[in-house]
Amino acid sequence: MSTNWEDLLWRPIHKAKAKMDYHSQHPMDLHFDAGEIIEVLGIENEDWWNGSIQNTQKLGTFKFGSFPKIFVEVVEAVESSFESKNDYQQKKIINSKPNLPPRKKPLVTSNNNKPSYDDDDNKTDVLNKLLNKIPELTKPKLSSSNNSNSSRENSLKISAMFDLETYEQFESRPDPVSRCEPVVVAKDFEGFFDASVVDFTIIDEYARETPISETETIGKLSYYLTSVWDHPLYKLRAIFTWVTDNISYDCESFFSGQYRNAANGAKDVLKKRSAVCAGYSELFYELSKAARLDVWKINGNAKGAGYTAGADISGSEYGHAWNGVLYEGEYLLIDSTWGAGHLHNGQFIKSFNPFYFMCSPMKMIYRHLPTDPKHQYLKPIISSEEFLNLPCFRELCFKNGINLTRWSGHIAETSKDKISLEFEHTALEETGYYGANLDWKGQSKLAVVVQRLTHPGPNGGILYRILCNIPSNGDGHLSVYYYPRGGGEGPQLITQKIINHGTGSNYKQFVNTYGIPFIVSIVNPLEATLEHNTKVRFEINVFGEHPTPKLLVFDQSFKKKQFLEIVDRNDEQDYVTFVGDVVLSYKGKWHLGYESKDNYFSYIAEYDVD
Repeated sequence: MSTNWEDLLWRPIHKAKAKMDYHSQHPMDLHFDAGEIIEVLGIENEDWWNGSIQNTQKLGTFKFGSFPKIFVEVVEAVESSFESKNDYQQKKIINSKPNLPPRKKPLVTSNNNKPSYDDDDNKTDVLNKLLNKIPELTKPKLSSSNNSNSSRENSLKISAMFDLETYEQFESRPDPVSRCEPVVVAKDFEGFFDASVVDFTIIDEYARETPISETETIGKLSYYLTSVWDHPLYKLRAIFTWVTDNISYDCESFFSGQYRNAANGAKDVLKKRSAVCAGYSELFYELSKAARLDVWKINGNAKGAGYTAGADISGSEYGHAWNGVLYEGEYLLIDSTWGAGHLHNGQFIKSFNPFYFMCSPMKMIYRHLPTDPKHQYLKPIISSEEFLNLPCFRELCFKNGINLTRWSGHIAETSKDKISLEFEHTALEETGYYGANLDWKGQSKLAVVVQRLTHPGPNGGILYRILCNIPSNGDGHLSVYYYPRGGGEGPQLITQKIINHGTGSNYKQFVNTYGIPFIVSIVNPLEATLEHNTKVRFEINVFGEHPTPKLLVFDQSFKKKQFLEIVDRNDEQDYVTFVGDVVLSYKGKWHLGYESKDNYFSYIAEYDVD
């Protein structure tokens, strides 16, 4: 079979996959993004290869050029379909190509500062400056008084980089709620109601200032709250606000198990000003009924106080009651119990939560399962099994537009001692950050890494990865929290049951991190303990911070201090990537930090070097 000489000439040695973006200013370089497949055509020297990729802007054509091999990993060796002298000679020609003289290496990604390629008398300084921008490339031997130190550092053991392949990863399961639609009964339906866009300030103030003299009976209170408003929406809101502001949760009855015997009639609740959920629902119903509003009671089970992901909620302790209302052709739901506050450490914490006023059935179903499926007001309905497998979404998940991109329902199982999950944050006006911890049997809460990724999610939102290392065989619970920018800890957003069938032999503790005033994501190293006398690649992403902070790594005694270099700046995704190879030459505590003031450094993370 005859062979075209062009096929021989461009026959790849092997295929490689880009581990990270490479965008250079050098006109002869091959540019690519992380994940692209490159056909390696030649070996330029021990650091540089030649290759090609498909030109996506012009189909059927290819882009060629040089690139640093450290940016890629070999994924496929190309096998010969024939053995011939010509093939052998061609490979020999490619591999024996004379090394090019050391060229000025380009900046990996510029910040609109284009490096100069003009020849001058200061080649050594220019070359050294540019080489420092390229991670982990062998530098040419230039005359320097530090040759002995460089030789010693080059002989050190290189610490392993973070490897996502060692983690159990999941493809996202279809959310059964996504196939549902809210039930609508109006013929000329104009659109779904969103209570969050309505300003209820005046109604709320009026309800909270209700005189005690107007609360003696159900009828008197209902008339006072609703008679001043013409619209039924305002009447319902006034009742909701008064109930949530004046009725406390009956913790004693709930925790003693006597809630079934508690007096939960509307008159009793109005008199004693406390109730469990049945009393809240009954009082709201009677006040609405007196105002001739179309409201009813709903009973069922809920993922409420005491619930942990994966728990069976069929027991009476998960029983719950709330209300339904028909408003302008659609069914909406009201939970004045959860609207009044929440339980924490056995105490009722009063905290007005308007999320549970006129709530969409599409949101309520994640934590409320009515006994009668028709009260879901969804078509098709969600089965009990589907409900149990739904993620336990707290209300802020909807405000932040959480989309689970790589998740496993309410339980994640592995035999690897390691789990990776991903979710997307689509409400871009909310610019806080996320944290998580693992509640594992017999241990205090364990650190979990939450990385903000540099590429957007499937809906154009911010993508986050959760990395969870598991210390032993058994099960525990993962909790995800949101921290609004500007300070303060937000509520728990998602809970997930974790089951590990492994032994814990692959467990390594994650690094301890500190609260800082900007959003940072540690790519490497992630482990709390690092090996003495090794060279470690630090890679850090900083998001949305202007001006860009200066990052550095230093030991506890400050004998060694090394600033990290900016190797990538992405204005579209608004992040900066810092990289540096650091020799851990001293034992003890080391810190990743930032320069908060001139010559004043604050901690980001703390490592143990041993």
